[in-house]
Amino acid sequence: MAIKKKIIMLGDSAVGKTSLVRRYVFDQFDDSYITTIGSKVTRKEIMIQKDDKEVDLNLMIWDVLGREGYTAIHTRTFAGVHGAILVADLTRKETLGSLERYWIPLLFKIVEYVPLVFVCNKSDLKDQLAFEPDDLEGIALRYNIGLEEALPQHHSTSFTTSAKVGDNVENAFQSLGHMILSDQIPEDPIKDMYESLVAMGVEKETDKGTPIGALDAIFVDVCEEFEDDRVAMSLVRQEIVRAGVDIRSPSKEGLMKFVEYLAEAESEYKKAKEVDANRDKRLQWVRGAEG
Repeated sequence: MAIKKKIIMLGDSAVGKTSLVRRYVFDQFDDSYITTIGSKVTRKEIMIQKDDKEVDLNLMIWDVLGREGYTAIHTRTFAGVHGAILVADLTRKETLGSLERYWIPLLFKIVEYVPLVFVCNKSDLKDQLAFEPDDLEGIALRYNIGLEEALPQHHSTSFTTSAKVGDNVENAFQSLGHMILSDQIPEDPIKDMYESLVAMGVEKETDKGTPIGALDAIFVDVCEEFEDDRVAMSLVRQEIVRAGVDIRSPSKEGLMKFVEYLAEAESEYKKAKEVDANRDKRLQWVRGAEG
């Protein structure tokens, strides 16, 4: 009996999500561009080697409308997801930035951490590349903490693909299948900090004289602005991962980037004067930290 799992394809319009699915499921490529309306579902049954036996995995692949702003459509689609493939277009750098700015935060508002495979597509257009595959690999490492051991040799959480010629398309889906069947979820990089500072009330003892103390103070400062701690936690998680901050040993440079990203996020729902005041206050804490 097959194990059924729901996965989604996420990324901006025209990055090649539909073409990747078509190549993987039907081994076909169509270079005509048709905007996906709403969501379409394709089924693919694969065999995954696990614990010296083959597991029959039935992937229900949801191809999601790749336009920002369709929040209601997207959030309904995300319910019950077990994993996702995040797609960027190697010829358009903005499609890389939108993964962390829009798609991943929206996903994690609906589901807890799930395995993610990152794909930079259209590698066949070698003379039009707008960013390096290493840029996407760095993002993948930040979102799949602790899942490395779930992958067999020659599998990864980041791939350079071409839906046109088929490069690495099957490997990307196979890797996500292995990650899902491992029954592990990526580690939440700020869960321990959240529990200690908020749930246990340690925030009152925060020492801003160290980078860790400055990070604690910023976290608490954000949490105090929301009635719902989960919303605050989601915002901090999103921007701290985006800034590449290691919460076990944060650098002042990383914390400054984190503060700037927080200001970007807050500018969407706060007045400019308040955003600037928060940024200046938090940067002062970071600059005053030793180490």
